[in-house]
Amino acid sequence: MPVVEDLIETITQEAPALRSFLDIRPPIIFEELNHGVLGQDQALRFVSVGVFKHTTGKIPGNLLMIGSSGTGKTTIMNNIQRLYNEVPEYEPFRAVTIINANLLVDVDRMEFRPSRLLKAVEQRARAIAGHHPSPKALQKAIERATICVDEIDKMAAVVAGKPNAIGVVLQQGLLTLMEGERVAYPIHAWVDGKEKEVTLDIDTGKMMFICGGAFEGLYDQVYNRVLKPGSGEKLRTTTIRTAEGKVRMQTRFVLSEFLKPKDLFDFGMVPQFMARFENTVLLEDLSIRVLREILLKSYESPFVRALRFFETLGIHLEIEDLAASLIAEAAAKDSRTGARALRPIFSEMINPFEFDPLHAGDLPAREGGGHTLMVTADMVRKVLG
Repeated sequence: MPVVEDLIETITQEAPALRSFLDIRPPIIFEELNHGVLGQDQALRFVSVGVFKHTTGKIPGNLLMIGSSGTGKTTIMNNIQRLYNEVPEYEPFRAVTIINANLLVDVDRMEFRPSRLLKAVEQRARAIAGHHPSPKALQKAIERATICVDEIDKMAAVVAGKPNAIGVVLQQGLLTLMEGERVAYPIHAWVDGKEKEVTLDIDTGKMMFICGGAFEGLYDQVYNRVLKPGSGEKLRTTTIRTAEGKVRMQTRFVLSEFLKPKDLFDFGMVPQFMARFENTVLLEDLSIRVLREILLKSYESPFVRALRFFETLGIHLEIEDLAASLIAEAAAKDSRTGARALRPIFSEMINPFEFDPLHAGDLPAREGGGHTLMVTADMVRKVLG
């Protein structure tokens, strides 16, 4: 029978050694995040550096993400949470909170409510601190949180050309937290074997803040500035080849090529608030190639969801290369909705088969049982008209 020392040695040898936070460098973080985010390599590089700065405690890695609906802002936020959950060394940082900007302001009293944010963080922190958490354990978990504030553009200081007091209150409130405020936060924790209410002195300067928004009006604002006579700027025209092999000229506006800091101030973002971000990250409009990859590989794409649905019916779903390219090409025409544009196109085409698959078309039998449903280019063309 092995002695205690032998057992300890065996356990030590089998348990993988945890790396230093300094050893998990941005390229490693990028590779982890890239498993769940497609087509936003440049944005992920900024995010990877931000996470590295946050986890090493050197300087804040606060980021502002700007991107059209469906380009992946929320996906990036969710994958940061996945990164912390899957990388063992990042267990202390798993208090990730994604919250809508408008929930942080008391509209009736016109006050910023940091307690709403901290309450959401506390729920995550308790999962980290474990059973019967001490005040110190909860404080550490809360102070290492990553705060993701979505739809920050809806809280601009100017809306439709008029001052927006709520937006000013929110930006000023977040600015104070990002500068490193000490917030007195009452909480229940275990002290001397009993649960008691204690007040924690939370240092928000150790948190990471990631704010994101579509900034839809910003696109039109900068577009009009670029087209204004005498601006000295012009849009680029490129040659593209369609999925059907035809060649055509296309002129597209890309915000990242023309955005200036003053544009954000004119949009309604307070300069002092903007100064607290390490970087402003612009997410790219998704190309046809990326949209096709998302359609075929993303877990939440309409094709992959349909594939899982048909599996329950004993039907194997496949798609022709040209059909996938036609769907991606059609979705790319609506750059304001990004990957979300894939869903209505694919759903309209596949719905008759989901409703009554065995009578909606020819489904060849598969060897070993079941049937095959092939999404063809002709099926897509019929929907696109």
